[in-house]
Amino acid sequence: VSSKKRYSRSTGWLSTLSFGFFLILFGVIWIVTPNFSTAVIDFAENFHLEHLTEHIVLPAPKESHPVVYTAAMQFCLVFGAFQIVILVLRFIFHDSVNRKSGTISNIVFWFSTSFFLNMLVNKSIGWFGFLAGLIISIGLAIIASSAVKLFK
Repeated sequence: VSSKKRYSRSTGWLSTLSFGFFLILFGVIWIVTPNFSTAVIDFAENFHLEHLTEHIVLPAPKESHPVVYTAAMQFCLVFGAFQIVILVLRFIFHDSVNRKSGTISNIVFWFSTSFFLNMLVNKSIGWFGFLAGLIISIGLAIIASSAVKLFK
């Protein structure tokens, strides 16, 4: 029991490192994407309520925003790749199975979300298709985490 606590405490910096990278990457994407502030404002102001059925109404953008979608896709790809680095470090430092499974879950989520964002950018799916893809990404992440814990 004490060895699990020792590993958990000694590798807590990996989560902090991951969060720091998240913030830096967010800032870098914001800075390097031309006119990104304007694109984000246009995206936020472009939402309206769309009737899916007579009784189901959800918010959706009126038009496509490829600059925002592409920046989000790039963010997801880079952050997913960084999670692979975090996973390698978790193995090097003999981190707990729970933390390894959480990192694998993160990898699956970020890469699958980037896949659906790519489809949105390429207009293979629409906004609601992307939302369905986001739900699928969450489900895949849960399954990946559970599978790792199952086979520990």
